[in-house]
Amino acid sequence: MISTVFPLYRIAAGILIASLALRVNGFDLLVDAIGWALVVSGLSRLETAVDPAFGKARMAALVTLVLSLAELTGLTENIVIGLLYGAGKLVTIWLVATGILTRARAFGDVSTASTFDAIRWILTIVSVVASLLAYTAARMQGIAFIVAITGFIVIAWFIISLYRSARLSYLA
Repeated sequence: MISTVFPLYRIAAGILIASLALRVNGFDLLVDAIGWALVVSGLSRLETAVDPAFGKARMAALVTLVLSLAELTGLTENIVIGLLYGAGKLVTIWLVATGILTRARAFGDVSTASTFDAIRWILTIVSVVASLLAYTAARMQGIAFIVAITGFIVIAWFIISLYRSARLSYLA
């Protein structure tokens, strides 16, 4: 259930929708723009109810939402637009994780802060390696597969961590 009481539920659901692809005749039924709209909505609530610092993440999610609309038209096949869209995703997740870990540290929750700090760094490394592999090394399919699986695991870890953190008093 996506609740207005717990904005991290919206963000987690949005990231899940934007990360998965359910394709029929080449069309993704889980339209990324819907996912990013949920992320923007959840971050708007966090910005107003919890901490204005989530406004930076909301702006990054809004830019990513616009770029996801370009995906609907096939513009992300262009290397530059594709890289911008990927960067938008990464920056949004980085800023969400940073906002959460900052709040967690302020409230003495070292475990939550450490989790989101690790997620943002691992995802950044995986994203950079994936981008390099996608645009430079066609012969490294084995490494690309491992990087893709690692990225999937880290995104799943992020979504689960968002759901688990949603009821924390300093994030609700």
